[in-house]
Amino acid sequence: MNRSILSLVVLTVGLSIGMSRQAHSQQVNASQLFGHVTRCDHVIDLIVQHGVNNCFNRSTSLLQATPYGAFQIQSTELGDLEIISVNQIENSDSNCGPTFAVVIQNQSTRSVSGFHVSAVAVFGRICPTSPSVTTKMDCIEAGQATEVHLQLPIDALAMGIRNGQPVGYQRLVIAIDSYDELLETDEANNLKAYDAASIAFVATVSEQAVQAVTDVNETVQTQTHSITPQTASPQTIAPVVEAKPDALRSAIKMLDTGSTISAAASQL
Repeated sequence: MNRSILSLVVLTVGLSIGMSRQAHSQQVNASQLFGHVTRCDHVIDLIVQHGVNNCFNRSTSLLQATPYGAFQIQSTELGDLEIISVNQIENSDSNCGPTFAVVIQNQSTRSVSGFHVSAVAVFGRICPTSPSVTTKMDCIEAGQATEVHLQLPIDALAMGIRNGQPVGYQRLVIAIDSYDELLETDEANNLKAYDAASIAFVATVSEQAVQAVTDVNETVQTQTHSITPQTASPQTIAPVVEAKPDALRSAIKMLDTGSTISAAASQL
């Protein structure tokens, strides 16, 4: 009995320590241990472990492997980060590399902070020196989604030569929690690979706002021009048509009265 209680206490303490550490990532970032931050060795390690465009949901299993050993963890206590969409932002500056908007959703019951997101441009076979970028996410609240912009180096636009012309990247690899610092129910869905031609372009937020304001102004002007003739037409038609007969009758009566008075005066 005492052993079972002791084991339960040890598991509870270990679980609380593990979850508290993992929820806020690690005190020393794994990126600091790799030295050269522009390399993508950490992404290659994830690809070797999980592949790309895969999923392996372990939410139904109570036994989870953690850096502190195996623990029995309720499925509701473990969350998951997931890549929702990846789009390329239109960039008018030819001196900059391509920028991508990555939407990430936190499918858990607690906020997640301090994890990294990486993007790697691939031409042929991925290499540790492939053009890449890594950024750190501050915080994503429980159940919410956020968008992060990743701009690759300009080297991604000239990774090969074909017929004397530079050729850009062929595929794009996106990795969330790229240093594998968080405990998730599905680690495999943190890696997505896309063909460069299949990534859709989206306009920036400022261009969309300007377009929306222009549409509103055009709508207001159209409504103003269509309403003005309807209010002005009744005021100009009614008085002009009815005034002419009254004026003529009054003038004729005045002439008749004047001629009658003149005839009476001459007889006197």
